Amino acid sequence: MEAIGGVGLIVGLVVLVLIALLIVYLVSRRGRARRNEERRERTRQEFGSEYERTAQERGSEEEAESELRRRRGRVERQVTPLSGDSRQRYEGRMQEVERVFVDNPERAVEMADRTVTDLLEERNFVADPAQSDEETERALAVMHPEVADDYREARRVRAAVVSRASRNDGGEGQDRDETEELRQTLRRYRAVYDKLIQG
Repeated sequence: MEAIGGVGLIVGLVVLVLIALLIVYLVSRRGRARRNEERRERTRQEFGSEYERTAQERGSEEEAESELRRRRGRVERQVTPLSGDSRQRYEGRMQEVERVFVDNPERAVEMADRTVTDLLEERNFVADPAQSDEETERALAVMHPEVADDYREARRVRAAVVSRASRNDGGEGQDRDETEELRQTLRRYRAVYDKLIQG
C-alpha cells in the first residue's frame, strides 16, 4: 500500500511540474507575442505608410519589417550629406521655382520635380542611374517616411500635368482647380525638399 501512495505522490508531483511548465510556457509565449506586437507597432510608427505598403506587398508583417530594416541599412550606407555650396545652390533653385509659379504653375512644378530629383541624386538616394522611380521612392520612404507619400503624390500629379499638356493644343487656359492642384503639388515638393536639405 505504501508503494501505491508513493507512486501517487510521484504522479501528483509530475502533474504539478507539468502544470507549472505549461503555465511558464503560456506566460512566456504571451510575453513574446506582446513584445513582437510592440516591436511591430514601433516599426509601424517608424516607417509610416511604407510599413503597410510593404506588408501588403510581402504578405506578412514580419517580412515587411525585415525588408524595411534591410533597405534602411543599405540606404543609410549610401546617402551622403550636402556641402554648404550645394545647399545654397538648391535654395536658390527653390526660390526660383516659387517665383516662376506666379506666371507659369506647370513649369514651376516641372522645375520643382527636377530640383528634388537632382537633390535625391546628389544625396545618393539614387544609387544607380538605371534605378527606377519606385526604387528611389522606396529609398526615400525608409529614411523620411513622413514625406514619401508627398513625393509619390507630387510625382503622380506632375505626370498628369505633363500628360494634359501634351494633349492640350495651347488654346485652353488653366482653371482655378487645376492651379490649386499645382499649388498643393508644389507644397508637397517643398516638404520633400525641406527634409532632404536638412539631412
